Amino acid sequence: MSSVGGNILLQSQSPLRFIHASDLYLERTLEHVTEGPVHWEQRMLNVVRCGAERLFSRVLEEGVEFLILSGDILNSRISSPSHFLFLQEQFERLREAGIDVYWAGGEFDSPEDWPTYFPLPDNVHTFPSHSVQEYYVYRSGETDEAIPVAKIVGMSRNQQRRRIRGSEFPVDSGGLFTIAVANGEVDPETLSQRRIDYWAMGGSSRRQVFRGNPRKKGVDGKPISMEVPESGVSSLGVGLGGKRERNTIPLLPYLVHYPGATVARTPKDIGSYGATLIEVPYGEEPVLTFFPTSPVRWVNEVISLEANDDGGKLADELRFRIKNYRESQKGEDLFINWFVEVPPGVLSSSLRRGTLTADLLSELRSVYGNEEPMTWSVSLTLLLPEQLPKQHYEQQTILGDFLRSVKHFQDNPQKIIDLESYLPKDLSEEHSLNALLLADKIVGEAEESGKSEESKSVPLIQSPAQTETQHRVLREAAMVGLELLGKVDS
Repeated sequence: MSSVGGNILLQSQSPLRFIHASDLYLERTLEHVTEGPVHWEQRMLNVVRCGAERLFSRVLEEGVEFLILSGDILNSRISSPSHFLFLQEQFERLREAGIDVYWAGGEFDSPEDWPTYFPLPDNVHTFPSHSVQEYYVYRSGETDEAIPVAKIVGMSRNQQRRRIRGSEFPVDSGGLFTIAVANGEVDPETLSQRRIDYWAMGGSSRRQVFRGNPRKKGVDGKPISMEVPESGVSSLGVGLGGKRERNTIPLLPYLVHYPGATVARTPKDIGSYGATLIEVPYGEEPVLTFFPTSPVRWVNEVISLEANDDGGKLADELRFRIKNYRESQKGEDLFINWFVEVPPGVLSSSLRRGTLTADLLSELRSVYGNEEPMTWSVSLTLLLPEQLPKQHYEQQTILGDFLRSVKHFQDNPQKIIDLESYLPKDLSEEHSLNALLLADKIVGEAEESGKSEESKSVPLIQSPAQTETQHRVLREAAMVGLELLGKVDS
């Protein structure tokens, strides 16, 4: 059991305050960044550690009573001694401030696998993976007697299954504010079967909050009140001792919360990433306050231009967008993936076939990539249209025939385009899609489209990745056909 100094949580006194974080992934670094300024290389390698330092510093600044870590902190199988030492040092910082840590392991960070040569400080309380462990949080009473103000129950991730079973987590018979700590998948609706107030979940890089209603309801459909001590009640029925008289308060909604990852590591991690400060006021629902910890932020920015716009117009728009982002930048390094949407024409052809893309990236990186905080342009991609203008498909020309064949496959994604028999064996599968071979295959297959449905073979089911690849290749084929068989400025 842990003991935290403070006053009894009465109506006129301070709420219960703690921080909930997960998915630190200390052994990882940024992904999909193949280039960067020389001066930033070391910082890029330490970006995840920097995010963790921001988390622990915020815990100290807030002066909370405890920190909950709900898994995926570091992979003990591949982490280096420096990772274990770093986390040990952060725990020591909290111990010196009298702040406890409650840690439930995830898929690869079971506290049971923690190396013995880096002993955990006594303020770190871990949960086993085979059973539920219970802890109590105390405050000092009027006579300096330790009074329980909250109950924490948890279990590290069971490797035999991902889904959390709410029935395994015991409720508190005395009405204490109860926190369940776990890592994995859960159906929030099923958790209403347990009278647990806050589910501190981990295992998802995306931040999620679910507010569920209490399970118990009367015949009139209204929630049934739960008996708790009259003078010993805080939010959600926190029993604190005191008078023996009994009173009733309505049950408040329970919360299921995934705070998400602390660092945005990939282009898919759009938005702010961090952790959550939780405050439990007297007789009210807990208040969740997000705070950022990621030292980097990813942005996917789409720029839409007209067909007659040129490279100069695009360059001006790129600079303007970066200026706006920099005005709102709050100590974060920005990684921007640019996407350009423009009708077929000279500009689109220059972006696909000329040096314009490379020239623009080089300029943006040299100007904005050496400032503090940094704004780094990771990529610049031309968005290929799903369909070309209608008049192109109506042409009675070779181009029209070709584009109608392409559209046939776009409208019938279940048909599989198999090019392997056309390709030399020494070419790799990923980079051997030749536009001319693709065109020949598409036209040939399109001629078969007029046959009766009964005579057609049943196509194989494609995976989502295969389907997306086919869509991308078909869009590319349409653009190649327009450039080779038509006029790019039309």
